[in-house]
Formats: sequence, structure tokens, C-alpha cells
Amino acid sequence: MIGIPLGVLSAVNRGSIWDYLGRFFALLGQAVPQFWLGLVLIMLFAVKWQIFPAGLKGEGFWDVKYLVLPTITLASSAFAFYMRITRTAMLEVLDSEYVRLARAKGVGNNKVIWKHAFKNAFIQPLTGMTLGLTFFLTGSVLVETIFAWPGMGQMAITAVNNNDFPVLQGVVFFFTILFVGMTFITDLLYAYIDPRIRYD
Repeated sequence: MIGIPLGVLSAVNRGSIWDYLGRFFALLGQAVPQFWLGLVLIMLFAVKWQIFPAGLKGEGFWDVKYLVLPTITLASSAFAFYMRITRTAMLEVLDSEYVRLARAKGVGNNKVIWKHAFKNAFIQPLTGMTLGLTFFLTGSVLVETIFAWPGMGQMAITAVNNNDFPVLQGVVFFFTILFVGMTFITDLLYAYIDPRIRYD
């Protein structure tokens, strides 16, 4: 939700301060390991400043204050990935001939960016969303372990430690079905976004 608009902003303002800041935070998000970021956030915001809780001990699962630190930790690498892939795709499309032709005809800048450029550049970020799902699945194991969240990743770790192979097989099967389903939905969205794509 944040990485894609920032990728568009960085590509449209190539060489500006927004571009440099976007690339800096994208590089930082990909360079910092999630387990280290999670521990730093717990140390600062939960232990030192006591702004957010460190683990899940609220009355309800969707208590917002318990979601802040795990969400930031889990979304850091995804934000960087989507921002960089969107920026690359937008730069490629903005340099194409039909975009220059649209600008030469006097089409408004916002219309050129969102209707012509972004619509054609969105194929790559859409593919990245499917690939990014694997990062969420692997990253959720670390995040759930650090923040003591009772999720699928934590269940997989517990199953490995207890040699509970049926549970581990169930978790892996669920992740596999989820990944295949996301890939299928992505293929359907290709044809919706770009009518030139057809499946025989």
C-alpha cells in the first residue's frame, strides 16, 4: 500500500530529493534483517519508551496497539521490494514512445502517469506481489517467534521442535495452496489489467 505509490513518486520525480529518499529507505528496508528490526523495535518502543506492547497479551486478537510493531517489522522488506520494482517499471514505461507521444499531444500529466504509464507498469509489481507472498510467509515465522504471536509460522516452529510431522505437513500444504491460489489469481488479473494478454 505504501511502497507502490512511493515507487511511482520516485520514478516521476527522478533525480529529485524524493527519489533519493525513496531509494535510501528502500535500500535500508532490504538491508535490515527482520529479526534484528523486530528486536530493536521491542527494545525501543516496548521496553525503553513503553509506547507499544511487545507481545500479544490483549483482550482481543485485533487490538490495534498490539499490531503496530509486528506490522512494521513484517512490512519493512515488502515496502522496499515493491517500491524498487514499481520505480523500475515506471521508469521503463515513462521512457517509452507512446508516453512521449501522449505528452506531445498535450495530455495532462496526471492522466499520463496514472492512465497510460502506471496501468502498463503495474504488471511487474503485480508479479512481485505473488513473489512477495513467499517473503511474508518466511518472514512471518520470525515475526511470530519474536513477538510471541500464535500464527502459522509459530505453529511450524513448534512442530519442528516437537517432531510433529503431521502438523508440519499441514502447514506446508496450506502455504503451498495459498501460493498456488495467489499465482492463479495473478494470472487472471494480468488479462484484466492488460487486455492484450490472452490465455488459450
